Amino acid sequence: MPGKEEKAPGKGTVILRKTGPEVCGGTDTTLDSDAPREILSEEMTVFDVSSALPVSGREPERFGEPLGAVSAFAARAEGGSFLCLETRPRRRGREPVSAAWALVREDVMPALVRLVREERLAEKNGRHSFTHGLPENFGGSVDIRYAGGERISFSDNQRPILSRETGARIARLFGDAMAGERVPLPALSELRSVHFAEKREDGGFTEAALTLLPGGGGTILRRARYGGEQPVYESEVSLGEAAVAAIRKAAGDCGLLAWPRLPEGRCGPGEDKTLALVFTEGTELTVRRDRALPAYLAGGFFDLELALTVKNWGDTE
Repeated sequence: MPGKEEKAPGKGTVILRKTGPEVCGGTDTTLDSDAPREILSEEMTVFDVSSALPVSGREPERFGEPLGAVSAFAARAEGGSFLCLETRPRRRGREPVSAAWALVREDVMPALVRLVREERLAEKNGRHSFTHGLPENFGGSVDIRYAGGERISFSDNQRPILSRETGARIARLFGDAMAGERVPLPALSELRSVHFAEKREDGGFTEAALTLLPGGGGTILRRARYGGEQPVYESEVSLGEAAVAAIRKAAGDCGLLAWPRLPEGRCGPGEDKTLALVFTEGTELTVRRDRALPAYLAGGFFDLELALTVKNWGDTE
């Protein structure tokens, strides 16, 4: 029955509310009773927060119109902090006010540690609520991790999980930091080739090499075997200028050039994939898919994989 607490066997999870899987609109709510409500660590490693913002509350001062949602990600990176901020206005049907990433010199984590404490985000730690029939990320989610293993995690797909004031404060902090000094990265305009490689447990593999031509187009050479005893298939595809520009944009949108400086995340079982980017001056960056990133950035690797191995960008020759 709704509201009745039920202890999950062998775990600290309390079931506060449970409905049948076929009940559209029903809400399941759990609480991890072992999740800490006070974080002692001073060393944050990942800050990943997204939330719709309630209509009521004091309006943020630095935005031309009221915020409707904020999504902010920060991780320690070699040489500084990797940041990504997306804010949306309250009115529906509008493009994001801001959707950008930056690798900055500043260590932003101490400021985020203070923000989390002052906004008392740990008080909701361990509470997850899911309403059937609504999108998984409709309300918001928080995933904040610390070097000592402590974690703040809570979510609700029905209603905002942050106050309007907290959302505005996060947006201001990220906006100020992203306006600071950047860590130098190779220019995508100097990109000369991209090499994709995948090895699979069954002995199969996929290799693709995109060579960018002086005229703006490019050529992709592909080799693949779909099992240990299968033949090797080879193909060559020519790309026009617009297709190459789309590939460059995909790499830039997800911050791919900053990925080698980010901490490792998790990779799927048996998955071994790399992208090697070679630039005019001889610089080479090797990028792996297993970076600690939110899904909307991590998907950039898959976009590049498709572009080199399968996807037709609509401008082949």
